[in-house]
Amino acid sequence: MILQFQLIQVLETGKAIQLLKSYQKTPQILTEFHSPIIVNSIKLRKDSNYSLQQSQQLTDKETKQSKIESELITTKFKQINLQSSLPQIPLSTMNTQTKLNDLTRSSKLVQSPKNSDTKRSLVRSQFKTNSNNHKNNLTNNSTTTGSSKDSSQNQINQQYQIYAKNIIYSYCGKPRKRKVNVSAKSFIVFDCIENRIVSQRKCNKRMEIASLTKIMTFYITMVILEQFNLNCKEIRVKVTKKASETIGTTSELKYNDILTLQDLLYGLMLPSGNDAATLIAQAIGTIILFYESKKYFDSALIDIEQMSAEGHFYNVESKTQQCPIEIFISKMNYYSNLMGQQNTQFACVHGLANEDNYSSCQDIVLLSLECLKYDIFHQVISCKEYTSKSQNNNKSYEWKNTNKLLEKGFFGIKTGITDSAGPCLASAYRSNEKEYYIIVVLSCKNLQLRFDETISLLQHAKYKKSLNSIIQ
Repeated sequence: MILQFQLIQVLETGKAIQLLKSYQKTPQILTEFHSPIIVNSIKLRKDSNYSLQQSQQLTDKETKQSKIESELITTKFKQINLQSSLPQIPLSTMNTQTKLNDLTRSSKLVQSPKNSDTKRSLVRSQFKTNSNNHKNNLTNNSTTTGSSKDSSQNQINQQYQIYAKNIIYSYCGKPRKRKVNVSAKSFIVFDCIENRIVSQRKCNKRMEIASLTKIMTFYITMVILEQFNLNCKEIRVKVTKKASETIGTTSELKYNDILTLQDLLYGLMLPSGNDAATLIAQAIGTIILFYESKKYFDSALIDIEQMSAEGHFYNVESKTQQCPIEIFISKMNYYSNLMGQQNTQFACVHGLANEDNYSSCQDIVLLSLECLKYDIFHQVISCKEYTSKSQNNNKSYEWKNTNKLLEKGFFGIKTGITDSAGPCLASAYRSNEKEYYIIVVLSCKNLQLRFDETISLLQHAKYKKSLNSIIQ
């Protein structure tokens, strides 16, 4: 009985174990065997995990919807503004691109707003005012005169060129002036074709001009001969003692030699003859005196000393002896004022050191332009060597031009030097119909620099002209 009872217990325990194993498969039945505290904690954990999963799912859905909406907005914006779809561009290329866009942009876009708080606007005020004034002038002219389509198109092109300049200058500033290393205290570069000054330094400053005075001596000679209808080839002049004893650079004229007035003009300009200048002034002053007093004048031979001995220079009314050189100098100053020279006064005919004999670079340009109207002036200043003979003793004179620039494209005008004035040079250059310059340098440091600096000034003028042509 005991054994049977034990077997029954074993069987019952086995069934109970099998039942328990079957109950572990379902969690709800399993909780019945736990304490209530444990069951509550398990429920809380499950509830929190479920809520977290739901929140995560909601957030994922929201993020997906926001992404879809943003993609739709960007695609719509790209369709409207195509530039936003472009890839990122470096800052340097963006700057260059904006400059190019500004060049083709209209005037309204170019001008900065009136009430802007920026420290520096895109376009400087001075350029904006100029461009606006120019635009108004163009519109006024087109409306009043009724110009054709071609002229209006040209005006529009000019207007856009001005806008392009203003935009370029606003970004990078005006092109820096190319300085020329020149030792001359005063200089000028004058464009004869455009009739304007290309570059200058103190071009109106009054300075001694040394032998550049002889340019005026040449000019007065030609004016008087033209006025009295005389030919320089037919007038013969006898060398005076005063002329032969003149110091400084000379033509080595010998006393009592007879030369034509044309020969003396070559001796005046080529070797810069002070003696030739003195003799020319005496001869021309004598001609003026004879014609103004209505006396008979024989141009076959002018013997100034003989005429003085005969009393032709004595003025009965004033009871004074008239000097032909002073008469000549008075004519120099008279025609200087008539020409428009404002900073010039002549006190001698050769240019030796004299504080009262001065001029300026700009006045010398005016004088050179007047002289260049005479063909004989071209012939004399462009001549490298000249040979003449005395007509009473067959003595030969050979003169060489002191202007070294004749071999470098210049057709020269005049050199000069004194201790007080320093090395001076007036030069003329012409290569073609578009390049015609007169360059004057005063008071250079040495003799060679006056030639070198003239060449550098010419190169600088050509550079500026080519730069202006490129911009235009």
